[in-house]
Amino acid sequence: MKMIKTLACLALAATACSTSTGDTTGASSSNQILTLAAAGQGPAKAAVEAFEKANPGVTVKTTFTEDDASYQQQLRTQLASGTAPDVFRMWPGGGNTMAVRDLGEDGMLMDLSGERWAGGLSSDLKSVTSDPAGKVVAVPVTIGAIGAVWNDQAMQKSGLSKPTTWPEVLRFCKDAKAKGVVPFALGLKSAWVTQLVPYALTASLVYGPNAGFTQQQKDGRTTFAASQWKQALEKYLQMREEGCFNDSPNGVGYDEQMQMFGQGKALGVVHVLSAVQSAVEFAPQGTTFSMTPFPATDSADGTYVPVSVGIVYGVNAKAKNPDLAKKFMRFLASPEGQALYATASGSSPAMGSPSFNADALQQPVLDAVESGRSTLYPDQGWPNPKVQQEHLTSIQELFNGTVDVPTVLTRMDEAFASTN
Repeated sequence: MKMIKTLACLALAATACSTSTGDTTGASSSNQILTLAAAGQGPAKAAVEAFEKANPGVTVKTTFTEDDASYQQQLRTQLASGTAPDVFRMWPGGGNTMAVRDLGEDGMLMDLSGERWAGGLSSDLKSVTSDPAGKVVAVPVTIGAIGAVWNDQAMQKSGLSKPTTWPEVLRFCKDAKAKGVVPFALGLKSAWVTQLVPYALTASLVYGPNAGFTQQQKDGRTTFAASQWKQALEKYLQMREEGCFNDSPNGVGYDEQMQMFGQGKALGVVHVLSAVQSAVEFAPQGTTFSMTPFPATDSADGTYVPVSVGIVYGVNAKAKNPDLAKKFMRFLASPEGQALYATASGSSPAMGSPSFNADALQQPVLDAVESGRSTLYPDQGWPNPKVQQEHLTSIQELFNGTVDVPTVLTRMDEAFASTN
């Protein structure tokens, strides 16, 4: 909780695969060319364009991959083969193969500890941007959150109220279904989406009531199977049985999920707030979106919001243009870069920016943080990437009916204990 409170003070105010390259003419030499890769195009493209504008003659060659799993696999392969770009997006802390600690442990990231912005990071921000040796190897760019995100116009048309307790969630699903509209769009074909509802539920059922849960796991004092994770996954299935989701979620991808949501065929999604940027592409002009914490208990006062540093960038340890790469890092750490990236991604800035103003999506997150009703994303404390990967694939199998909840949790416990 200490980390989240610090982030709140710093913040003043997670598809189909596609690749594109933005080649701007005018670079006179190789030391004016920077290569960059990111998962998700919009925010990164905005940052690149602003950086090029501020640095005449610089060309940033970009590769964008819209699917997180494909991006992680591609970058890992490139890093291993020596063909990776100078700068690339990563994930904070640990939890997957493209997370800071995992890449840092493998010696794939440049030490940025000597940068002025790195010296100004709080100990909490350093904890998710440092390698196992304690060297800062990433710049934190945004704060992300998971909650119930709403299509305001679709909600108004439905005449329904946003649920604030778990019983209200089930009643909302029943009433929405009776009106012929999907309560919550769900696209489990994109594996990374599978984790979002469980993260929202366990914030209130596990990590909010017991902030030390992950450390207790590491100490051998508890397990996923022996905790309220079981109740969370059972509630996930209950939502499916009560008609809270569209038909056949495992056959629906992220793009289709966002199309359904943006067009108002679904009233909401339980998602990272940055997903709104994708929904806007499908929404009629004038559509607005808002967020509320997603409840898991019988009391609204017991609802927590999963909040965490969302996007971080690092520099390839074998970057072909390290000086220009560091200059781009300085831009991302600047108030201008922080506000620009946060606004473009539908997030809040990780390091603060006086020009950033919170909206109907971000303000509830900051309110939850200020009131002590926020938790970290679970995977940032997990000891290895295997836990998250087991979680993603097992949820898909759970929705297919090929495994049950105890099996999912046993697999996750085995992955958590794995040292290989």
